[in-house]
Amino acid sequence: MKRILSALSLLLVLALAACTGLPTSGYVNPGRGPQSEDDVQAFSFVPDSPQDGASPAEIVQGFLRAGSGPADDWRTAKLFLAPGASWDPRAQVTIDRLADRRATASADGTAVTVDLATVAQVDSTGAYTPDTSGTTETLGFALALVDDQWRITQAPDGVVLYEEVFPAVYQAASIAYFDPTWTSIVPDVRWFPRESVASRIATALVDGQPSTWLAGAVESAFPEELSLVGRSVTLTTGGVAQIQLPRAALALDTTTLDRMQTQLARSLASAGIAEVQMTVEGTPVPASEVPVRGRVDPTPAVLTEAGVFGALSGEEVTPFGDLSEAIEGLDAASIELEADRSLAAVRTIGGTVVSALPDGRTFLLDERPGLVDPSIDTEGAIWSVPRSSPGELRAYTSDGNPQAVGNAWPDASEVTAFQLARDGSRVAAIVTVAGAREVWLAGIEREAGQITLGPPHVLSFSEAGAFDIAWLDDTTVGVLAQGDSGTRLREIGVGGRGTDAVAPEGARSVAGGSTSIRVLDSEGQLFSRRGSSWTLVASDIRLLAAQQGTAS
Repeated sequence: MKRILSALSLLLVLALAACTGLPTSGYVNPGRGPQSEDDVQAFSFVPDSPQDGASPAEIVQGFLRAGSGPADDWRTAKLFLAPGASWDPRAQVTIDRLADRRATASADGTAVTVDLATVAQVDSTGAYTPDTSGTTETLGFALALVDDQWRITQAPDGVVLYEEVFPAVYQAASIAYFDPTWTSIVPDVRWFPRESVASRIATALVDGQPSTWLAGAVESAFPEELSLVGRSVTLTTGGVAQIQLPRAALALDTTTLDRMQTQLARSLASAGIAEVQMTVEGTPVPASEVPVRGRVDPTPAVLTEAGVFGALSGEEVTPFGDLSEAIEGLDAASIELEADRSLAAVRTIGGTVVSALPDGRTFLLDERPGLVDPSIDTEGAIWSVPRSSPGELRAYTSDGNPQAVGNAWPDASEVTAFQLARDGSRVAAIVTVAGAREVWLAGIEREAGQITLGPPHVLSFSEAGAFDIAWLDDTTVGVLAQGDSGTRLREIGVGGRGTDAVAPEGARSVAGGSTSIRVLDSEGQLFSRRGSSWTLVASDIRLLAAQQGTAS
């Protein structure tokens, strides 16, 4: 309750700062911000209109604050513009720090510059990109007197929002694509204005393209020539979201239509829509969602101090047959399990990477010096790389045949940890670039038997002390980092923005579960987190295994 009240208090302060009758200049210092995106309640800002007699700097500041009101195509913000002035609010969103924004007017008032400390940007497609720490930007505005009131004649396209305000005005949404095998959903997270999020999702999915970094790694069932009829999602009285498609959709086969239905339903679920229906000229198009993989088994997989490997339930560990026996004989330093637990990737204390099979066999895959913990893809290949040679990433078959992975983390001098997503189409990594640790994503592209990483997508800059990484779910990456105040868990959304939380003291590895986050500490204590509290699950645990989901 305290967290909810805190979030509502912040929104009230920011909303009051935009209400008519309050000062249009100066800076407000808000209290503690929302602790997560989920804490931000549905909220509509009602920004000020221009005030009579406002100075040029006040007009520009009011115009920028009015970017928080996208209603009626940013109608209030456009009141600050002179007749005939051109401005596209959808071009981008610049996210800046509240305390660092400054406006300066020229002596004659016809020009105003605004200095910003930029935190991130969102492009016209809704893709979020963080900026490096300390980035500054200067925006220029031209003004003229219109009926004795200053108005803006020229303004940079896009809106500018304080980082505290941004998640109240814009909402994260997952555009659902398929992996190349059509068995997993791969979310492409974007940010859209809350009041039009459903329509923006449908348009992005049907008429748009995947984000650049992900484009070569995913598939869409929507044919390129197919386009939405209109640009809005219609809600029926029963709460069903109807998507209008052209008559050409009737010629598509059942498999394609079912995949389209799946993509629409998964995408619009991120806008809170529970039921979706495709229509042509008002008539429903028969289609059903297809099953997809990606669930993580709710039971942790652990290696105990007694040397037993298996599924942990209560105080009991149930081995996985001969696979457990194989792992127990390897002197493991890290373990990752394939989705159906028919394969394990193991890094040994001696530093080699080994595969373990369900019939008890093991294969030495990689013995290069300085290897980091390996990871398994959806095709059963085990990926391995030396810490100091990121470009030498390889994918090994379970019996030891290597394949080079192209374009692996260009410009990085070191890779501290990495893990493949459960959909097999993305990889997350902690890399070092120019002496600073960063968190990168990349799509996994497969063509003509070759494997290549797509262009790197920076999730987070300056993650000092980061040492372990895990996919917590399909849209969140968890990073453990050691700092002056102890170990922290950084949860970073695939679409940008993250939250920091205190991890159990001495935390040394992190893994995602079906509904929880799991952390193992240096004392062999296994913790699980649901919500905001950590619960001790078990003691005398040597290793916590990563799991790549289940086959169902």
